[in-house]
Amino acid sequence: LSPCPPPRLRLFQKFSTFRILVCGGDGSVGWVLSEIDALGLHKQCQLGVLPLGTGNDLARVLGWGSLCDDDTQLLQILEKLE
Repeated sequence: LSPCPPPRLRLFQKFSTFRILVCGGDGSVGWVLSEIDALGLHKQCQLGVLPLGTGNDLARVLGWGSLCDDDTQLLQILEKLE
């Protein structure tokens, strides 16, 4: 959803429900949540978080620090979350 989520999120306004997976830290999650709220999509959106990134607080707090230290593990992590 970068660099500009509002136009892309507007595409989902006609869906009764939809899901978004945010891969990042607390800043990315806060940014997407604020855009969802600004567009009034919070009642129809389910949000998942995959705390990836170097040094982000969310990954550190959840103990994900070294869980995904290379790209080859990403598919396995996503399959577990699914």
